[in-house]
Amino acid sequence: MTGKTHMAMGIAAGLAVSTGETAEVQLILVISSAIGSLVPDLDHPKAKLNQKLLFLKNEYYRTLFFLSLTIGSAYLYINTENTILGLISIMTFFTGISSHRGFTHSIVGFLTATSIVKIIALKYGFPMAYSGFSIGYLLHLIADFFTVKGIKLFYPLNKNVSSPLVIKTNNNLESIIFTLLSLCSMVLLLKSLDIFI
Repeated sequence: MTGKTHMAMGIAAGLAVSTGETAEVQLILVISSAIGSLVPDLDHPKAKLNQKLLFLKNEYYRTLFFLSLTIGSAYLYINTENTILGLISIMTFFTGISSHRGFTHSIVGFLTATSIVKIIALKYGFPMAYSGFSIGYLLHLIADFFTVKGIKLFYPLNKNVSSPLVIKTNNNLESIIFTLLSLCSMVLLLKSLDIFI
């Protein structure tokens, strides 16, 4: 799936689970779900988030960037024994060395990323950010499971798993899914603003 479809899925899910919540909670859920829906693709140099993070959009620079983050966070972890920094160093290391739809598209990648967000969210009193992030991330994995390539769900095992029913990335069916998700988001947004009943 393309980044825009993943993001549309995350936004629609954030709006759906935040129905009836305060505007602040809705905003946190939608933003965290949208971010969660994009994080798994940090293992691809041209992913939406990497467009903002990377100076050069190639595999070599992506690997160098994430391994540099690993060194920095591991150094800080050794000096501070901060659990978050330790988890970040693990996450950035495996993100840096894995291929697309590898570590970040696996159960262990999901658990590592959501653990980081959970610790931060609970520390600062925003548990709904953890919920939104987890939903967005999980939906990304589910969506990519339905692609031809599939995902390395059981990383470090080098075996891609995918659904017997597949959707080709960036084809007409994905365009329809994107359109439907966008319409769903508009209806949910208007409903939350009491404009549409």
